[in-house]
Amino acid sequence: MSFEGDPCLQNEFGTLQGCFVEGSAEQRARERRIRRRALVISIAAQTAIVAAMILVPLFGKPERLTYASVLPLPPYARPRAPQQPNAPVRQPTQRPNFSNNPYAAPPRIPTHLDPTPPNPPAEPAGPAGLLPAPPCVGCIPIEDARVQPQPPAPQKPEGPRRILVTHLEPAMLIYRVEPVYPPLAKQIRRGGRVELRAVIATDGTIQSLQVVSGDPIFLQSAEAAVRQWRYRPTVLNGRPVEIDTFITVTYNLMQ
Repeated sequence: MSFEGDPCLQNEFGTLQGCFVEGSAEQRARERRIRRRALVISIAAQTAIVAAMILVPLFGKPERLTYASVLPLPPYARPRAPQQPNAPVRQPTQRPNFSNNPYAAPPRIPTHLDPTPPNPPAEPAGPAGLLPAPPCVGCIPIEDARVQPQPPAPQKPEGPRRILVTHLEPAMLIYRVEPVYPPLAKQIRRGGRVELRAVIATDGTIQSLQVVSGDPIFLQSAEAAVRQWRYRPTVLNGRPVEIDTFITVTYNLMQ
């Protein structure tokens, strides 16, 4: 028997590499598809099982826990006192005798009325710090050693309210006195301005006047004129108020 055409004998001795018959390409592709399908099915099944283990306890109704009261209930029944064998017998209470009390009801109706009033009983002197004895007969004194509160102090009438207005409308000025131009400033042909801070009273008169800034030559003239000005009274919410404002007096020498 000849082994010249056998491919197994052409390889090295003891090697069976060429003797195994490998499958076709179509069979190998089908096996790979089956393995991939089995892997996907296994992963999907494991994922479904894990999701079910997590979600089922969340949507399930928990068991209601019952709490037992461990505090003992207090007894409401009043315990009976033990009977003493030799308990003393209580004597009946005697009624007080009102025969010496002139204000008590008489036990019987007298046949003759005495027109003279009875003498009032002597009142015991109270301790120090109590109210004095009542001025009338039969009045009941009230014992009160507490410190009485002081009467509230009379409220002083609140003064007029003052508001700050940086600029007043020209229509608020109802009487204006023009300031006198100083002769020295007129000779040197000098102009300027004076700024004053004024407080206008509720009747429109100038209550106070204060110089803020300005040329010293014009200060006396500006103050003397502005003190004679009159403004319209200001009413806020139906109540007259004072106005804190600024007044500017300008001196300009006309050509």
